Amino acid sequence: MKILIINCILSTAEHGIIKRKESISDCMISNFARGFVELGHQVTLLASQEFKPAGEDRDLPFEVIYFPSRLPQLFKPSLLPWPRGLHKWLKSHAMDYDLVIASESFQIATLIAARVCPSRLLIWQEMDRHQRLLHQLPSRLWHSIVLPLFMGKITIVPRSDPAKHFIAQYSNHVSDVIVDHGTDAHTLYPSDEHDQAFIVVSQLVERKRVDSIITKFAQLVAHENYHNYRLNIIGEGDQRHELEQLTATLGLKDKVVFHGFMPHEQLAIPLRRSLALLVDTSNDLNMVTIAEAITSGTPVVTNTKPSTASFIAANGLGIVRDDWDENDLIRVINNYDNLHEACVREGKGLTNVACARKMITIHLADN
Repeated sequence: MKILIINCILSTAEHGIIKRKESISDCMISNFARGFVELGHQVTLLASQEFKPAGEDRDLPFEVIYFPSRLPQLFKPSLLPWPRGLHKWLKSHAMDYDLVIASESFQIATLIAARVCPSRLLIWQEMDRHQRLLHQLPSRLWHSIVLPLFMGKITIVPRSDPAKHFIAQYSNHVSDVIVDHGTDAHTLYPSDEHDQAFIVVSQLVERKRVDSIITKFAQLVAHENYHNYRLNIIGEGDQRHELEQLTATLGLKDKVVFHGFMPHEQLAIPLRRSLALLVDTSNDLNMVTIAEAITSGTPVVTNTKPSTASFIAANGLGIVRDDWDENDLIRVINNYDNLHEACVREGKGLTNVACARKMITIHLADN
């Protein structure tokens, strides 16, 4: 099959500022596209020019075409890009593809695809709430008027249970099958051994609340029985210096290690050998690092903010609790074997190949 993926926004912009990745391989959508390629399909990805990676991508197994944004001051590329030339391109090329996947119902690119090639289109829904832009008014109007009027007969595939419940308020064509981004099973796989260590994989920015995680970890190692445990922090961000200072203040310089950014080939080793991935975010949807941890056989300790929190709780993949503390980390240590086995079992369905296969099955059922 020839598959077209329309995913204009390649990464999350902090405070509206787009920080371009070094490679398209560093973007979540890359794993999703590679899943289809591994199944033998030909893939093209359409994205916004403003997110084009800074480095040169060589030997990509799929084609990437970038579109500049029209009226970027009004239609901000980080939130609601209007890709200039997309309508004309789809009119010329969409019929060459067997399946078109557009990311998010509340996107101009998705509306264009719905008008040009509705019979080939699946909408892939991550948002599980209304965008906060202008007090949610544009999102509410879009979902109440535009979606039923122009996308009402198009199947919407949710990426999480919360996304499914949200979009089902506005569409009668929501798939019961949930499809996440998918993880690279060649790089991320379980280990039979683990270290006395927890891990954070995150941007070091305020909304990720890494400072809270460090403080909770400090309370764990204050117990004599857990004095030798470590916390590995993978990622970069404008809070790094502040977090390093906090670590020093708490007397944790020999227990908390800041590794900076790691490509997945390097990240995979400490991730699979960790006791748990720690998350305490104030605002996130589908966090790809959660799926990557589960695929690696690593349990997750998180609050209820991520969309996948309900999946973790329902399948025994870790601990989900707002205001989790050191006692929850102790529970993970004591129950690691059972949690690890559950992650190994469920992780098989989270690989990019498994997710690609689910999406194709949904498409074939529609046709």
